[in-house]
Amino acid sequence: MEDSGTRTEQVYRRLKADILGGKVEPGSPLPFARLKDDYGASMGVLREALMRLSAEGLTVNQPQFGFKVISLSIEDLIDLTETRCTIESMVLKDAVTNGDLDWETRVLTAHHRMERTPKFENGEDSAVTAAWAQAHQEFHEALLSGARSQRMQGIAANLRAAAEVYRQWSIPFEVVKRDVSAEHREIVDLALARKPDEAAAALVRHLSATRDLILKGTQAPQQ
Repeated sequence: MEDSGTRTEQVYRRLKADILGGKVEPGSPLPFARLKDDYGASMGVLREALMRLSAEGLTVNQPQFGFKVISLSIEDLIDLTETRCTIESMVLKDAVTNGDLDWETRVLTAHHRMERTPKFENGEDSAVTAAWAQAHQEFHEALLSGARSQRMQGIAANLRAAAEVYRQWSIPFEVVKRDVSAEHREIVDLALARKPDEAAAALVRHLSATRDLILKGTQAPQQ
């Protein structure tokens, strides 16, 4: 018989994948009655999974209304992107400066896996595959894993999780296609060349591109 910790982990991962993959839309309420049917889990397991997602910024718990998926807004997107650029560029500089050979190996392995994983389910206008989304997350985690501060890496991971919802939002706005692979390669090349400032600048450009696509697609003024 499965213990509650194992079951919570399974439900947490499934629900997180559904949120990040767009199957559960931003702003959607997450009533326990429906979740019990959809995920076959107890109230206790669901509550623990939702609390973990709230800690990552993917859900919110509103008094008297219960849990819901985070809502998307231009203002939050701008704030989130600026915060990510500040935190992740700082952590990447530390990783590039202090990462060892094992860090280099993790970066190269994660990048290779991401490049070899199919990105779209049915052409470039379709949803991103869960496998590629996972590989993309692991690539960015690997880049920062050489940094000395585990707490800073944790903060960056939580910001990245929240930003994934916005990345899904940006896909329909990619009228002019980005060469995301080239963006990733540039970051890797500069990081492994031990150029912390240049690698951080490339990462900031990469993170900012999603924000810029959404702002352009929604015809919102740049701030």
